[in-house]
Amino acid sequence: MRRSSAQRRLLAAAVQTLLATGVASTASAATSEFKPWVGAAIGYINNIELNPPGQTQTSDFVGEAEAGFLANYRTQRAQGALRYRWRGLNYLEENEYDASFHNLSASGQVAVVQDLFYVRGGAFYGQALVNPAGSTSFGNYFQSGNLRDSWGWNVSPVLAKDFGYATFTAQYDYGRVFFDDQGPNQPSDDSTNESFYVSLGTSDRREQVTWRTFYRTTRTEYSSFFPYRYDQAAVDLGVRVSRDLRLVGEYGVETDLTEDTTSGGLDSTYWNVGFIYEPDERNRLEARTGERFFGTSYFFSFRHRARYLTLRAGYSENPTTNSSRRVGFGEDLPPGEIPDFPDFPDSGETAAEPFISKRATASASYEGSRNVVTLSFTDEEQDYIQTTRVVNTQDWSLSLNRDLNPDSSVRLWFSQRDRDETPGRATRDQTLAARYNREVARDLTLSAETAYTWRTPEDRATAEGWWIGLRVRKDF
Repeated sequence: MRRSSAQRRLLAAAVQTLLATGVASTASAATSEFKPWVGAAIGYINNIELNPPGQTQTSDFVGEAEAGFLANYRTQRAQGALRYRWRGLNYLEENEYDASFHNLSASGQVAVVQDLFYVRGGAFYGQALVNPAGSTSFGNYFQSGNLRDSWGWNVSPVLAKDFGYATFTAQYDYGRVFFDDQGPNQPSDDSTNESFYVSLGTSDRREQVTWRTFYRTTRTEYSSFFPYRYDQAAVDLGVRVSRDLRLVGEYGVETDLTEDTTSGGLDSTYWNVGFIYEPDERNRLEARTGERFFGTSYFFSFRHRARYLTLRAGYSENPTTNSSRRVGFGEDLPPGEIPDFPDFPDSGETAAEPFISKRATASASYEGSRNVVTLSFTDEEQDYIQTTRVVNTQDWSLSLNRDLNPDSSVRLWFSQRDRDETPGRATRDQTLAARYNREVARDLTLSAETAYTWRTPEDRATAEGWWIGLRVRKDF
């Protein structure tokens, strides 16, 4: 939500990203595009605060204005993209809910020295839940008083040299995360996040014997909370026993965070063993088990790609912080690629305390000539180290996008989040939404949309709300 200095912070995040990624001089021709757009909507929201039966339920008509752009820049040595959106909500009678939202996402990379040294960076600006146990707030329409701005940026210089048989890699990550309106009793905090990784290992993973030795350190400094540091060093070996199967194992030392979460150090040994089955580039399966400072640990990764279908599944257990996740280190998307803004604000945990993440994911995506169907599931248990607090969150979503004809399309999607906190209570948030789009003129799209959301806290009545509206968008 817009605060007195939100626009200034937004501009700072964008500028920092451009400085981080840089602009490379190159003899090759550059390709770039700038796609601005404007839009407006009018609709009706029922039960804005998502209050349960028996409590006051506020409903009202709302007008919405929005504008944004997508910018891309690409050469042989540099890639960058910046997506921005502004939304303004104005209610007919309930003016205390009027709000303005900014969203920004940026990503880029520049090869300073080809095949040796490059720098990548990113930035974000959006909304996050003040209390993660609150409503997931589809479209920022519901329980808007539980929203606050969150923004940050990161930069990562990387040195990578392939010597033929072995490859050396050194990477440094630096990022900042900020929250607006900290609020009472909220253990989240602005932070500075750093990590350093160095490794030397086999260049060709198809070798009979593969090896890698590495060291990494991760640090988080908070404005008013204890710092965090985790170190790790290990040797990873692999032996091919058949054309498609490789036995793997890792042995090393790491920080025992149950003893100290602030100083780091290599004071606890760990190990894991397993296998990698990879018959071709489209199929890969890896599984490992071992012992870490927090007990028995497991790792699993599966990938299958076919002509129309992509399947993925994974499970991992690692120490981390909520801040280092938000800053964006290690994201899967290639530099310069930015997805559309999500339908929901950031509902992740905000506690500054480090935790052990036990995270399972699964997804299936079908992409045909006229249909795209996506199913995703995430189940994460966060075991906080200092307070023994446990938060378990399950998120899953199902979406269908269908092109009815060259000028019209329809999207249907369902999402569900289950959150269980110990100590605390369990909550379930569900949303069912539909949108019909039709291009009524060149680059002019008219949409009709509706969403129904319901929220069920443990031992309490279900709260229900819905939104229905018409939207128009003009692309330039």
